[in-house]
Amino acid sequence: MGVSVVNKRIATLMLGVTLLAACSGETPTPPILEVVVDTVVREPFQPIYRHVGRLQAENDVAIQARVTGYLLSREFREGELVTAGDVLYTIDSSEYEAALARAKADLASAQANQVNAQGNFERGKELLPRGAISQSEMDNLRAKKRDADARIESAEAQVTSARVNLGYTKIRAPITGRIGHSSASVGDLVGPNSGNLTTLVSIDPIDAVFQVSEATYVAAIGQNLDRDRDIRSVSRIEVSLELTNGMTYPEVGQIYYIANRIDQATGTLETRARIPNPHSALVPGQYVRVVLRDTELREGLFLPQSAVQADQQGSFVLAVTADGMVERHNVALGERREDRVLVEGGVDEGDQVIVRGLQQVRPGMVVQSKSIAGLEQQD
Repeated sequence: MGVSVVNKRIATLMLGVTLLAACSGETPTPPILEVVVDTVVREPFQPIYRHVGRLQAENDVAIQARVTGYLLSREFREGELVTAGDVLYTIDSSEYEAALARAKADLASAQANQVNAQGNFERGKELLPRGAISQSEMDNLRAKKRDADARIESAEAQVTSARVNLGYTKIRAPITGRIGHSSASVGDLVGPNSGNLTTLVSIDPIDAVFQVSEATYVAAIGQNLDRDRDIRSVSRIEVSLELTNGMTYPEVGQIYYIANRIDQATGTLETRARIPNPHSALVPGQYVRVVLRDTELREGLFLPQSAVQADQQGSFVLAVTADGMVERHNVALGERREDRVLVEGGVDEGDQVIVRGLQQVRPGMVVQSKSIAGLEQQD
């Protein structure tokens, strides 16, 4: 065997030993990932609920003519504010003044007839015991007196009716509010069959009408199941409005009405709040966002918003156990408060949830955690 062949075999043997040694060595352990965690805390908060609502006038009045006649004047400008008692329209009153005069004349005639019938009746009472008149004649005098009394009542009723009709020739505002478009012009013949001459809506205060879901209602009374539902019990709730441009209306109102049943079609409960509107800034029909603030503090669990993730299963957080294991917790979230969010289930007070390094970890991994509070103190 030549020297070259021996050298090749030795080289091959040494290469095999080297490869065997390499294969038998242990794989290096990857470094443990480091994450930053924050604590789920329990703290008091003021519950806030938001609903879409529409403004509605407390009173919405259709103005109609009660008597028939030609319209002599219109005493308002369309769209302006009017005060209760202001004259809005004037109807030609000549016919009704004449009717009142006739009724007064009929009343005077009835009064004169009553005086005569009363006198005859009194004389008859004196003559009957002396036999000067018969009983039938006395009965006739009594009947005439009663007829005269009845005529007085009828004549007085006619005077009252004529006076009322005359008063209807001046159509007055029944409430204070903003008046709408007039469908009648001066010279038109108007009457009870003419329909609405205009409309008048109250402005201050104004009502916000909104629908409360069944879930929100149950959550709101969840801590008060042992109390009767009384409209006065919601007086602690402050009602404010957010306008469509995002501005908050400065006046605060209160709930005054809650429906007595839940609408089966929508699963909601109609609620109304009364809002001061001293400057007429709000108008009926306007859309608003109704914000309900419960002035009675409650306690709830809060976790940092930065810990919340979402996928097809819903919202979740990754928590780190005491032995460093990463766990997934599906959570039910409530309202957001600055950088924290109310959590209604899925975690417990004191749980450590990951707020930094979320993209590098998965449930089941072991990690090393640092508290964000400690990092902030170092900074």
